[in-house]
Amino acid sequence: MYRTLVVFALLAAMCLAHTGACLAQNAAFLNRTPQKAGLLARLNRSRLPTLPGLPTASPLGLIAPRLSNAASLVQLGGMRSQAGRLSALGILSPRVSPLVALVRTPPKTRQARFLYGLTILSPRATVLVGMLQASRGLASSLN
Repeated sequence: MYRTLVVFALLAAMCLAHTGACLAQNAAFLNRTPQKAGLLARLNRSRLPTLPGLPTASPLGLIAPRLSNAASLVQLGGMRSQAGRLSALGILSPRVSPLVALVRTPPKTRQARFLYGLTILSPRATVLVGMLQASRGLASSLN
């Protein structure tokens, strides 16, 4: 029941947010501040960049990886870029998108291969690992 309410609340927020405001990462380009962006775009902001085809390491990625990919599709330029096309595939299935990314452009580092493999198993676990990495990096930058 709780999950259903969360999904309906996110769908309502998506309907109420402006489509153009979902470009929170390109706020300087649009002469907007991130505080004026839509709710989904603000929930989808990540502290560290994510690999193409993965949900962002953000609260929206933890709650609903498919909505994270939908917001990323708009933020990454739509279907014109490879990352946008992988995000569109991630809307259909968050587990298939990293598999396609692995086949098309194999990652060079072992950590990136680990993240793609973890996303195939559980997209939410990957988001949690990314959020923990971002918090560790934030704590080290404050020292």
